[in-house]
Amino acid sequence: MHLQPERVLQILIWGSLVLAAFLGALVVLGAWIQYQQDRLNRRRIERFQAWEQDLARYLFSTEGEPRPFPEVAPEDKRLFQRFLARYHATLAGQEAEALKALYLRLGVLDSLPRRLHHRLATVRAQAAQEVAAFRLEDHLGLVVPLLDDPVPYVAHLAAQALARSGDLRFARPVMDWVLREERYQRERLLRVLEGFGPGLLPWLETHLDSPEADPESWVLFALLAASLRHRESAPRLLQLIHSPSVDIQASALKALAALADPLTYPQIEPLAHHGAWPVRAQAAKALGLVGGPDAIPALIALTSDPVYEVRRNAAQGMADLGHAGTEALTWLAEDPAADRFARDIARERLEWADERGHL
Repeated sequence: MHLQPERVLQILIWGSLVLAAFLGALVVLGAWIQYQQDRLNRRRIERFQAWEQDLARYLFSTEGEPRPFPEVAPEDKRLFQRFLARYHATLAGQEAEALKALYLRLGVLDSLPRRLHHRLATVRAQAAQEVAAFRLEDHLGLVVPLLDDPVPYVAHLAAQALARSGDLRFARPVMDWVLREERYQRERLLRVLEGFGPGLLPWLETHLDSPEADPESWVLFALLAASLRHRESAPRLLQLIHSPSVDIQASALKALAALADPLTYPQIEPLAHHGAWPVRAQAAKALGLVGGPDAIPALIALTSDPVYEVRRNAAQGMADLGHAGTEALTWLAEDPAADRFARDIARERLEWADERGHL
């Protein structure tokens, strides 16, 4: 079909007008959305500032009796829930209980189960935060399914809510949630597990399967023991350094290094000769922390290791020992008969220590 030039020109003109109108509508819509967002932000800031003053008068009245908190407008209730959850984390004791009473007075507790399963992720997240902030123990069971939420930050808030409750009934689900994450993420998520408190580690010792059946959980156990400096876990960690799993051994050595108990040195020192380099690397890091200057001969031997990470940890271990360690590194760096790898790593660590003013 052949179109006349005039007809083609008309089509182009009308097409351009329609496109311009569409783009104009998008600009207007974007401006309207931005205006609404700015208005909501101004409203939020205004309300938060007013509520902060009201909250101070409510909690810290100088007249002996707390002043009643002003009524919250129905349209501000959701915003007030966020305000209370935010400030509850900064309070404890009677003030925290008074803040919880304000929350309960809102009459939103009955809607919590529905909001925990809401289609909007922001609503689910807010509900999980409320359970955590106000210690709503009766609703913890409803939070567990959120550990499988497709939105990561909702699952993270759910795990925090369960852990901060300190209720060890929920330790296994939260542990499983951590283990579903990539390995490099797990150490970051230890902070969530720490919310259960030091009682988590004895519970894990009792309830975990054997290291052979569940090695990943025992790796987390060792990392938690290191993070919490849990000295009561030392006997179990000394068992774990003899596990057939390299990951468990390395993690247990990391924990023993954090505990820095000199009595564990005789059991750690043989692992400096282990066939797997990750174990030797962690042993090199632990020896100086546990053995002090007495570990220098073993650390010097490890500076000749064929794996750089082992050499670096051994040299760093000596650098961290102060004068005795830097003297050993200086001797090693200047010894023409020393292993070339050992001389290089000694010079590198001495330069590092000098740059940081450790010499």
